[in-house]
Amino acid sequence: MPRKSREILITGSSGFVGSRTVNKFKRLGFKTRLFQGNISRLTDWKRNLKGGEIVLHLAAVKTETDKDFEVNTKGTEILFKAAQKSGKLPQKVVLASSQAVYLGCKPPFKEGMVPKPTTIYGKSKLKAEKVAQGWSKRLGLLLVILRYSGVLGPGVREKSKMSKPLFAWTKAALKNKPIKVFQDGNQTRDFVHVDDVVSANILAIKSLDEGIYNVGGGKKIKLIDLANLVKKATQSQSEILIVGGQPSLADPKHLFSDIQKLERCGWRAKKRVGQAVAEFAKEFRF
Repeated sequence: MPRKSREILITGSSGFVGSRTVNKFKRLGFKTRLFQGNISRLTDWKRNLKGGEIVLHLAAVKTETDKDFEVNTKGTEILFKAAQKSGKLPQKVVLASSQAVYLGCKPPFKEGMVPKPTTIYGKSKLKAEKVAQGWSKRLGLLLVILRYSGVLGPGVREKSKMSKPLFAWTKAALKNKPIKVFQDGNQTRDFVHVDDVVSANILAIKSLDEGIYNVGGGKKIKLIDLANLVKKATQSQSEILIVGGQPSLADPKHLFSDIQKLERCGWRAKKRVGQAVAEFAKEFRF
């Protein structure tokens, strides 16, 4: 297990998961450095790497354009290229990935199945995984890949496809306007509280063996039930309307990750979706 004094270099520290992780690390006394610069630039990686540290690579974008490959895939590759060229090899790399690599698969999603991403974002994250695996093997580095499910909780950003309905529904609920649920409302999702994701990050840094791990909430929830949680959290009188629509490759009927592998390592999803929704609604501004 790495000592607390082991330095941790964090990318994406200003993001939803990143900012929550940084705050937790500080409270625990971890020695952290925040990446400064552009993760797609070799010189910036060379400047940030010292050698011997643990890299927690959280930085990513989700635009569904070529920019996803530019940042998510190329940014990951350049991390390893910079380490090789500078000779400043990290002790361990923890790479944040996504449930999006599984969208074309049949749930429950397990780490051993062949991923089938159906979106540009998912493809960029899977390619980043492959790049990281190739380079870590070549350089003899420890690599842990964490595939996050939909992350919710205080501070969640609207740009995420998983969280967009939450923003729209909370905004409608606070105005007592109809909450519009697409498809039939029975589609299920696997949400995980941001604090449980932070706990997974800590475990990955401290003790997880090399490999891929799903990080999910462990419970399926129907979107109609999520809408009702929003209504409850906001004490709204809104009507919930089912507006129809069909599943698509980018928005399947059901998403659910099997988290038994990570649970066998001692991790648990301790906070439920209702708590994440309530905390989000409490701080919501529009």
